[in-house]
Amino acid sequence: MELKQFRIFVAVSEELHFGRASERLHMAQPALSAQVRALESRLGVKLFERTTRTVSLTRAGEVFLPEAKAAIAQAEAAEAAARAVGGDGRDLLKIGGVDSATAGVLPKVIRAFRREYEHIEVKVFELLSAPALHGLANRSLDIAFIRVPPKEEFLEHRFVFSEQVIVALPADHPAASDKEVSIETVASEQLVIPSRSHRPILFDVIQDHFVQAGLKPRILQEANERHMIIAMVAAGLGMSLVPHWVSQYQRPDVVYRPLKGGGPMVDVHVAWRRGETLAAVGDFLRCLPDSGELIRDYSK
Repeated sequence: MELKQFRIFVAVSEELHFGRASERLHMAQPALSAQVRALESRLGVKLFERTTRTVSLTRAGEVFLPEAKAAIAQAEAAEAAARAVGGDGRDLLKIGGVDSATAGVLPKVIRAFRREYEHIEVKVFELLSAPALHGLANRSLDIAFIRVPPKEEFLEHRFVFSEQVIVALPADHPAASDKEVSIETVASEQLVIPSRSHRPILFDVIQDHFVQAGLKPRILQEANERHMIIAMVAAGLGMSLVPHWVSQYQRPDVVYRPLKGGGPMVDVHVAWRRGETLAAVGDFLRCLPDSGELIRDYSK
């Protein structure tokens, strides 16, 4: 399998549209489709369900997506490491992990880190927890942000922050004018959430919250990418429950509201290899704010 095919598969998975994916990758749609067919033939499974109107991931596609992203991240990390050694001699720090960290808090932290350590090159990769831990094991990552503390003895870790799950709903929904939305209101609507196979921790947190309230969610569709979930909410297809960081994606047809009585929390931990000799790892960890500061920052 070629890395190019992995990139094409990820683009189609995120866009769920062959035309948009071909535009994003600046390649002809017939060539893109041929590469997808070649990848499916190599794997011996269908990765997408296609109709004249829609494209969706199959179960095999959902399982393959995080692995494909991890393979791309490892290849990019290897390339960056080789260039760093053969280039200007700067240290290279490879960071990866869940989107709550990579898209939520890391941009500000990395800016502060780079101001103090200009000689260190930083590469960031968005990965689910399991691929991120695998990246620490095979040294394609130096630091990983994950949902639960790792059990591996070769790793050290510490809690970073918790963030609340909130409601994303169409701006023209009657509940959009309220300061808070009740779980009963959410349960009465169609719900768009990630599949359990793709984001098991968040899926279970959401399901448990409904169970504790004595309710059962009406899941309309499982969508794995944040931009797709918010697009479906904007289209009026339903509501979603998302980590607080997603609210940074502002658009006029979607509003974000806290759950009445407080929503469930999802955690982020940082992990690194025990006995790590790369000085940049320790330098970065010292720049990472404590959990209290990060929580306060999220509340702004």
